[in-house]
Amino acid sequence: MKKVFKNFCLIFLIIFPQCSSSNQIVNDDLKQSLEKLYELNPKIKYYRNILKSKDELMPQAYSEFRPEIKGYYQKGKVHTNSHGFNITSDGIRSETNKGITITQDIFDGGSSLSNIQVAKNTIFSERYILQDKEQEIFFDAIKIYSEFATEKSNFQLKKKNVEVLKNRFELTKEQFEIGEVTLTDVSIADARLSLAKSDLIESEKNLESLTANYLYLFGVKPISPKIDLAVLEFKKNVDDIKSLGLKKNPKVNDLVYQIKSLEYQIKTLKRKKLPSVKLEADAYINEGYFRTDSKREVLSAFAIIDIPLYQSGAASSKIREVKSQLFALNQLLRQVKEEIEFNITSSISSYDHSYSKINAYKKQIESNKIYLEGLRQEMQLGERTMLDLLDGEQELLKSQLDLVKSYRDLFNSYYETIFFMGGLNPRDLGLNVNYYDETTNFDDVKFKWLDIIE
Repeated sequence: MKKVFKNFCLIFLIIFPQCSSSNQIVNDDLKQSLEKLYELNPKIKYYRNILKSKDELMPQAYSEFRPEIKGYYQKGKVHTNSHGFNITSDGIRSETNKGITITQDIFDGGSSLSNIQVAKNTIFSERYILQDKEQEIFFDAIKIYSEFATEKSNFQLKKKNVEVLKNRFELTKEQFEIGEVTLTDVSIADARLSLAKSDLIESEKNLESLTANYLYLFGVKPISPKIDLAVLEFKKNVDDIKSLGLKKNPKVNDLVYQIKSLEYQIKTLKRKKLPSVKLEADAYINEGYFRTDSKREVLSAFAIIDIPLYQSGAASSKIREVKSQLFALNQLLRQVKEEIEFNITSSISSYDHSYSKINAYKKQIESNKIYLEGLRQEMQLGERTMLDLLDGEQELLKSQLDLVKSYRDLFNSYYETIFFMGGLNPRDLGLNVNYYDETTNFDDVKFKWLDIIE
């Protein structure tokens, strides 16, 4: 693979002199664009905040280990038929209760411990969802980048072709005036020029559209995007790349942690069917219990044991529901892994195919140039017509456009492989940015216990 790549770079340097050796995975132009994208893209910011919302699952899970404290105030009328109390003749008295209740779970069957694991794995899953979305955004950006660079090259080639055909058309008209060519030759040259102008206009419109997409995505207009293939080197074989993809791909890791979360959910649900123990302490003041002006202070403490005997079938149903979800996710994980292996194989095959086409088109361009020079010489001798020359020039143009397209295909297939490997992230890309630390907010809220609205 390295030998193939070195040969390719020698070819590429002839066409694109800006190609230079580099150890980074992206060229400087693309790197700067991705850096701006990473810092400003609203979709990335959206998924970061979704992750922050999931971080709150941790303090919610830990809250189950803490006591619940609530105050209360009760005031109302009490009716009684008891005798001996100083109450009104109709048996109704006013009564007021005010106090504090503290409840502390002692044992809940282990469900609280399971809930912590559910929360943790759900958060880890969301982290990989964020990475996956970043990857998708980066890959879309890279494709737009390559499309713009390709269309820019096409535009330059087509612009040069228009200039060449203008000269051919003017020359044909001059030759017609002195009787060296027919009116048909003039018409053919004019038709070729008109078609070339139309192609140039189409290319210009494509550039305008790509510029708009570029501006929408990166927040800036493109300056000089270029396809720098010098950075596109695979340093691992296909099997190693597949293995790395199965380990690093965020879609895989997202599903792995979703599965772990569901497994702990099942444990939680099963443990909720076990007996639980809690302590409840109550301190309150009662006014009006014995008589309208009476007052008493009460302190109480109870150990409460809850024994679930029958839960209306809901608990068992929920367990079956989660088990079905777990089975489905395991099947999905298997499918995603197979797709990743297939996609990596396919993208590397596309990479190799594009490289082969580049070599073929390079040879074709050289052959077309030699053929075209021969046509010019034969035309001067009267052995070839202007139509032959025009046909030869269009063949050269076509091979040049095909070469540019193959560069784009090689570029895209390389980054597609990196995408499936899970390597289109700011750290692996070597972006010079302030990396979003997914643990900062997690650590900040993890053990928050005061109910303060911020």
